[in-house]
Amino acid sequence: MLQSQITEAVKNLDSTDVSGQPFLHEAIVYLKSCWDQYQMAGGNERYADLLSALAESVSTYVDTSEIESTFVQLLPDILLLSGSRFGFLAEVCYNSADHPYLQSHAVTNIYKPRYDRRDILTNLQFHNLETLNGAILTSRNPVLSNNPQQDPRSGGVPFGHLKISAFLGLPFLVNGNLVGALALANCPDGYLETEIQFFSPLCIISGLIISDYRHRN
Repeated sequence: MLQSQITEAVKNLDSTDVSGQPFLHEAIVYLKSCWDQYQMAGGNERYADLLSALAESVSTYVDTSEIESTFVQLLPDILLLSGSRFGFLAEVCYNSADHPYLQSHAVTNIYKPRYDRRDILTNLQFHNLETLNGAILTSRNPVLSNNPQQDPRSGGVPFGHLKISAFLGLPFLVNGNLVGALALANCPDGYLETEIQFFSPLCIISGLIISDYRHRN
């Protein structure tokens, strides 16, 4: 998307009627502030691509009010931007014992032969807390591992699952509450600490979308 198109997309979002939707309003205001700062201070094209993907996903959510279609649209762009082979966007839910688990709204279908980043499934659950995914829930902090096989937080992978050679998990926190998470895996060069800050707009906006969806439902 050209910068002029991003500006127009953000401008259109800014005029959206979000009365009674404080979380969505906050997401749009935050996205606009990120884009305004980018235009004033300048930045690399990769960051503009991230904001473009977020603008498109927020537009989808405004149009559909559907969290799954929003995240299904967003995940392939994030895989491309991060150089990841697979990943997921998920909501944090709780079982009857009040233990947290991850309810995915978009997850790469790695079991499909010759899958690509646009092969997406929904509605998968991750309950095991003794994994890198689980470490996001138990620590409520970013989880970065470029040597998962030697990482004590890693509990391995299910039978038939692709080997994980690098992992980045990012929590979505809204008003101190853990509402969701992003997990990315197998960037060929591993993940840098700077990726945590780079993807912070995604974490904030995705968390606010989840919160708005809960507020409305």
